[in-house]
Amino acid sequence: MRAVLLYSMAMAQQLDTDRHSVTQSNDLIEAAQTLTLNEKRLVLCMVGKLDPRKPILARGTVEIHADEFAELYGIESRGHTYEALEDAARGLYQRSIKTIRRGSKGNVERAVRWVWMAEYRQGEAKVILGPSPGLLPYLTLLHERFTTYQLRQIGGLSSFWAIRLYELLAQFRSMGTRAIPIDRFREMLDLTDKYDRIEALKRRVIEPAIAQINAETDLRVSWKFIREGRSVSAVSFVFGIERQGKLPLDAP
Repeated sequence: MRAVLLYSMAMAQQLDTDRHSVTQSNDLIEAAQTLTLNEKRLVLCMVGKLDPRKPILARGTVEIHADEFAELYGIESRGHTYEALEDAARGLYQRSIKTIRRGSKGNVERAVRWVWMAEYRQGEAKVILGPSPGLLPYLTLLHERFTTYQLRQIGGLSSFWAIRLYELLAQFRSMGTRAIPIDRFREMLDLTDKYDRIEALKRRVIEPAIAQINAETDLRVSWKFIREGRSVSAVSFVFGIERQGKLPLDAP
């Protein structure tokens, strides 16, 4: 891991969702992520307060206030916001990112924690997170192989799978098309032991996620399964930004 320089992370400013963006390395976006919806939301708030061009303190922290969390994700009840933020911070501390590298002597599986500390200050209605040192190379000093999108684009998404699918498509925004092998798709969306039947995957995951993305973000997406014989081998997406309108690839 590259050495990190000292850079202040006392970031108590409010998130301006019209200007703030989320920048992550493509390796992080494609890694298997096991998170709840609010844990994923909290991660994106944290990433939105980092400057991907600058080095940061390895044990630095980021502050996230309940009011900005509620505003970004459209949570109207203050009590629900406090509860969601506290639960997400507690859960995120236990979570890790899993990557698998194909080695000459077999697969190498690596787990990296999202945060090294998570503190909920009930009286101040805020969370303080410390991004894990192992996570920093995926978020800072990025010069190639990264993806950026506006934080406000995912504010209206109420599904973890919709957020993850938006990220995976945003990677290929300039191309407007992406095909993902079905096993890899399941892994990236944390579906390896869920919805084994293709019809259930289509009805419970893909169709609702696409509907949310089309309704709430700047992408307009169509999709289809790719088959080899009678088996589904991949899922294919065609998409463009809103002003381009919907693209004529029919879902199966």
